[in-house]
Amino acid sequence: MSNIIELHAIKNEARIDSRLLADRLGNRHKNVIALIDQYRSDFEELGRVAFQTRPFETNDGQQKQRVALLNEDQAYLLLTYSRNTPIVRALKVELVKAFSRFRRHRQTEADYLPFYHELHDQISILAERARQAGSSTDERWFHVNFNRLINHTFGLEADRRDQIPDALRVKMTAAHVLAGELLKEALACNLDHKAAFSHVKQGLAAFCNASAKRLEMARMTHQTTSSNPAPLKNAAEKRNGAFKV
Repeated sequence: MSNIIELHAIKNEARIDSRLLADRLGNRHKNVIALIDQYRSDFEELGRVAFQTRPFETNDGQQKQRVALLNEDQAYLLLTYSRNTPIVRALKVELVKAFSRFRRHRQTEADYLPFYHELHDQISILAERARQAGSSTDERWFHVNFNRLINHTFGLEADRRDQIPDALRVKMTAAHVLAGELLKEALACNLDHKAAFSHVKQGLAAFCNASAKRLEMARMTHQTTSSNPAPLKNAAEKRNGAFKV
């Protein structure tokens, strides 16, 4: 069983399925729901408890069950009603990780989307200019081709952007900023759509290559200082000396 806990977003708020909590606690789901109902007022102090009806398969065919989708505080409250066993403690740790991942992902997504939309606004201008110049290519393909270009730059498969690590998403945010600036340059210079695309492509390639070279230099520096810590020691002594009175 994977230790990765899956959360659901309801109106941009992270929620966890009561069935998953019951499974991780080793309890029957109906007992978990009964506990939530019993202390409903306590849970409601931490926000509205979202209940949904979900189908499930039994030997007698498909039936329906009532499911609670708990927010972060409600999930921790539920665990306080359980004995502090190793299983419960481990689940608390995994919940902390899961909700933390959700917040990081939302933040990086919030940083990423404005630049994504800004780039595609520029692409729409490029597509309109191409149409006025006689191009019969549908505007949709301009957007698709630029998305493919950025995906290819970072080795991503199509339709996988929602699954990329946060660190890579930050790099892609920078790539969207750069692509937008490069496309603005191309439009200002009245380049046709093919030349504009090539201009952006070359700029992204240079950005990616420069990032790779800097990473390699950082690794080599780390290896050198690890085998010979003298440079780090000398730098530390200089910093300390600068604060001597």
